[in-house]
Amino acid sequence: MTVAKKSQSGKTRKTIPSKEKQKFVRITLALFIIFAAVALLGLAGWGMFRVLFTKNEHLVLRRIELEGMDPGRTGAMAKYLGLNVDTDNLFSINLAGIRRKVEKISYIKSAGVYRVLPDTVRITVTQRVPIAYLFEYDSKWVMDEDAIVLDRNYCMDLKYPLPVIRDFPCRTIKAGEKLPEMESAVELVKLARYEFRDFRISSISLKAPEKITFLMIEGNRPYKVLVPPKKLKDSLQKLTYALRQKQGRRQPTIDLTYENQVIFR
Repeated sequence: MTVAKKSQSGKTRKTIPSKEKQKFVRITLALFIIFAAVALLGLAGWGMFRVLFTKNEHLVLRRIELEGMDPGRTGAMAKYLGLNVDTDNLFSINLAGIRRKVEKISYIKSAGVYRVLPDTVRITVTQRVPIAYLFEYDSKWVMDEDAIVLDRNYCMDLKYPLPVIRDFPCRTIKAGEKLPEMESAVELVKLARYEFRDFRISSISLKAPEKITFLMIEGNRPYKVLVPPKKLKDSLQKLTYALRQKQGRRQPTIDLTYENQVIFR
């Protein structure tokens, strides 16, 4: 009896590895079948997508719509973006890449690119708006409210007079470049345009770093005004009050660079 037990237990010990091996094989086979099924479904989905979209001859690009700028530039824009009418499939076009490329154009602030089924790509742009000339009146170079340099020949048409920013350190500039040193002058132009509309600024000089000198017309009178480059809104509020209290004095120069003082001379 003792020997038989030993023999039976020995057989038991030999069958355990065999059962574990069979279990491992079954699990591996099941995983393989699952992965194969997923791969086949993915391949079938990719093929279906190609049939329905990227290889569908009814979804070929036939038209490009350009909104927010002169439609006459549509051909040049398509060439710049590498879009091929009557050739490109609508779903093969990388909309995000097209948008990034459009926004690299110096005179464009933002853009959106959309598919319009069955055959159109619509590009909407927001152009940068010039608010001042650089160097001199009617200059080739203008600047927008983000202190970005624009080439006047390519930006939107100017339908109103602009002030000129001059006497800043002259260096080579290029379209699309941001000039941080111009931000105080740009802020002054924006304040006069949107909040202090009675002040018609004609020119701004940045010759002295410790002050901004600008020429303006208030009412029918011209003034030369000197202000510190910081807290410009406070300075214009003081200027407004000082002009109201002027009581007929005709001094053409107003100096606000002294703290808590307004000097007419």
